[in-house]
Amino acid sequence: MLYNIYSLCRVLCLQLVEYLRCNHTLNYQEELTKTISSFRELNNEENIHRNTNDIGTLFRSYNKKNNGFTLDNLNGIIHMDIENKWIDVGGKTRYYDIVKHTLKHNLIPKIVPELSSITVGGAISGISIESSSFKYGWGHDSVLDMDILVSSGEVHYATRDNTFSDLFNAIPNSYGTIGYVTRAKLELVEAKPYVKLFNMKYNNIEDGIEALNIAVNNKDADFVDAVVYSQNNIIVVLGFMCNDPNSIGDSCELSNYPRNGVYYETIKKLRYDSMTIYDYLWRWDADMFWGATDVSILNNKWFRWIFGRCLLNTRVLRSTQKVFRDCKKKSNKEKIIQDLGIPKENAVDFLNWICTHINEYPLWICPVTPKKMDSPLWSFSDNKLYYDIGVFVRKEKNESPYYYNKLIEEKLLELDGNKCFYSDTFFTKSQFESVIDIFTYKTLKNKYDTNNKFGDLYEKIIHNSET
Repeated sequence: MLYNIYSLCRVLCLQLVEYLRCNHTLNYQEELTKTISSFRELNNEENIHRNTNDIGTLFRSYNKKNNGFTLDNLNGIIHMDIENKWIDVGGKTRYYDIVKHTLKHNLIPKIVPELSSITVGGAISGISIESSSFKYGWGHDSVLDMDILVSSGEVHYATRDNTFSDLFNAIPNSYGTIGYVTRAKLELVEAKPYVKLFNMKYNNIEDGIEALNIAVNNKDADFVDAVVYSQNNIIVVLGFMCNDPNSIGDSCELSNYPRNGVYYETIKKLRYDSMTIYDYLWRWDADMFWGATDVSILNNKWFRWIFGRCLLNTRVLRSTQKVFRDCKKKSNKEKIIQDLGIPKENAVDFLNWICTHINEYPLWICPVTPKKMDSPLWSFSDNKLYYDIGVFVRKEKNESPYYYNKLIEEKLLELDGNKCFYSDTFFTKSQFESVIDIFTYKTLKNKYDTNNKFGDLYEKIIHNSET
């Protein structure tokens, strides 16, 4: 309890410092030298852990360890090339800070993960998506090159086709067990000041998925996702960047989230919606999708108006949630945090199954079309449509521990899917090895983490989260 209160205060201080911070530039070589030096002091340690002054991994418990190093100083903009549309940033730079910088030049990263606490390194090693993924693929698909710290203390410059291409391709979904991203170069695209949204309701999963299949082929659309409110209520959302939101479709007032309420609730009420590009990119952040609605004060309209994004963001909410949860009795509900990649042809079956067997809502659907060679830990066919299905709910507990999480994983395997390892994982060892290229993973571990100082992936991800 006391530790979580301390963590919350620390996060609030970080928020204030970063709010007042004017210069987000990073002297990369200087800070990298410091990082390598501190890291090499741990070379005699059998296991090396990464520590952070932030909230740590989004949905897992996080505890500092003595034999740890930090990458927190690798936070900032290194260089931006406006003409060629790319930006070079430190591995610990949050997308929130990147967007603030690129929007000054009417540019944004191709993929901007929906929660503002997500860092570039975390997004690459933990898999990232957003509503632009139907055009640009997974988050790592738009990474041009990276610097990666391996357990020997060396930092390798890696691209898709250089000497360290195997390392480059191994980072997605590796969860820090092969190496850590210290720097990354991201592709950018032009951004317009506003986004006009069309919220289209369908009365069953089949029609909703068919609408999504059509939407991803709309060459004018910039963003596509969907929310499932029940088996008989799915809303597909198309977004178009524009200079004037009232020039497309019917006119509507400009929304501002969180001040206009909880975003997922307003989708059900509005046929059309519009907001600034900045507000659109962080529309889910104010409530962690719907994960923070259990803290009642966050739903107060006056609280939302007064504090806005200053306090209503993932970083603060996650820490606040921990404190509030400590004050409550132990929950009788099973927490389900799952990000699941499903082939297009199996999406209807999987969603109908989820609705029947889990029957808790909302669910988020994000279409993804992979664009580049994929990781041995996250293998999907190029240019084939997949649906990422986010199941972020709580359900009355079954007598069997983690019953529903395990049930979902079994169905996932049956339908030829895979999952992001940042989320709660309950795979048996054999199930885990069936969704990754275990031979390639072991080969790369022997090559870049010879003494297993970064830990085994299965042992690191297997369920270790809050109840």
